[in-house]
Amino acid sequence: MMSELAILGGEPAVTIQDPEQWKPPIDEEKEEVCKLIERRAISGAGSGLPKEFEEEFRQYVGSQFCLTLSHGHLALASAFYAVRGGPGDEFIVPTLGYIGTYAGALHMGARPVFCDIDPNTLLIDPNDVEKRITKRTRAIFAIHLWGNICDLDALMDISKRYGIPIIEDASHAHGAEWDGKKIGSISDLTCFSLQGAIPGGKPVCGGEGGIVTTNNREYYERMLAYCHLHRAGLKEELTLPEYAELDREVLGLKYRAHPLALALAKVALKSLDYRNERKNEFRQKLFEALEEIPGVRPVRSYPKAKPAGFYGGLKLIYEPEELEGLPVEKYVAALKAEGVPISHKYGYDGTLEHLRTIFRKGFDLWGYGRGPLGGEFMGLPPFQGYKPGDFPVAESLAGRILTIPAYIEPKEGFLDQVIKAFEKVAAHYKELL
Repeated sequence: MMSELAILGGEPAVTIQDPEQWKPPIDEEKEEVCKLIERRAISGAGSGLPKEFEEEFRQYVGSQFCLTLSHGHLALASAFYAVRGGPGDEFIVPTLGYIGTYAGALHMGARPVFCDIDPNTLLIDPNDVEKRITKRTRAIFAIHLWGNICDLDALMDISKRYGIPIIEDASHAHGAEWDGKKIGSISDLTCFSLQGAIPGGKPVCGGEGGIVTTNNREYYERMLAYCHLHRAGLKEELTLPEYAELDREVLGLKYRAHPLALALAKVALKSLDYRNERKNEFRQKLFEALEEIPGVRPVRSYPKAKPAGFYGGLKLIYEPEELEGLPVEKYVAALKAEGVPISHKYGYDGTLEHLRTIFRKGFDLWGYGRGPLGGEFMGLPPFQGYKPGDFPVAESLAGRILTIPAYIEPKEGFLDQVIKAFEKVAAHYKELL
């Protein structure tokens, strides 16, 4: 008898095409961008629309200070500078992450110290973080990967006990919350990306751009001095003695955001809460259904966390032992044949950070034997490369992370069909062995 599985000739479970019905506000985006073009206000920072957006975002997250930058990774670089990071320092960052989180710190001469992840949330493991602290640890990078929120209570406790700042990478998590507070108002510094276009890009986006929020005046002024050359009103904003003597050239770098990008981001911010709420409704219904189906489990969230965002989709973890060792490739292929939009590569290339070439073999970063990934450097001992097996939790999970897009307004019946497809594959998995 012919199998019901579509991959073996049966009818697919998912027949609804192009399921997303939510339409981005393109006309409003055009209007805001055209206003700037007509006013010739397409450069600068600290006044006009760029300043308006900073204030609007600051109020939205509830922070004391907000600064926009040209990219999310430069927002993170400026945050590391703000905490006085530099050559010879170390910073802790999870191996399941993204090099853009810490590239700025690396190029300042600091060395990454990777740590493992929580197997249920796929986020930084605070217990493993604490084991890797040394006298050289300057910061801890907490990545709210795919909009899921790290255990901020545990991380802030570590921060207080050791005096080490927490830098949150919230590039995927605009509008997320921890214990009822918006991400961006809790830790030392929080960084956001504005990459892409809604609905599939970062939750608030304008093509390219970044944001940093903080409640610390010194951190804010250090970031201004570091990378906001010629910002309007800069001299008035630099009030602390260390920076007040600087002129408008400050330290010479200009990482400010483009006003056209912030015009798009300003429009995206208006619909952020609605999009997040609808996406979380879809997520909850899907995850609740999948809890009852063997072979797959949804990524968990901490009880105090309210996830947000769309970038990177919704994450599931494949459990082959529940399906007699069925390879993940066959499982995913069967779901795709059923019409489920699913993949099992978790990032740009599926590589854990500690297994990238430069961290396995080391690298002469600046040439002539200088830099944090070679021999002794600024008090750092010689770099010892990482190897497979160093982070067993992340390595055991990386190839089993599955992704489904996050939807805002899916067509009626689409979610039911997706759930049916998972049930169908689970029921007939033996035919794939």
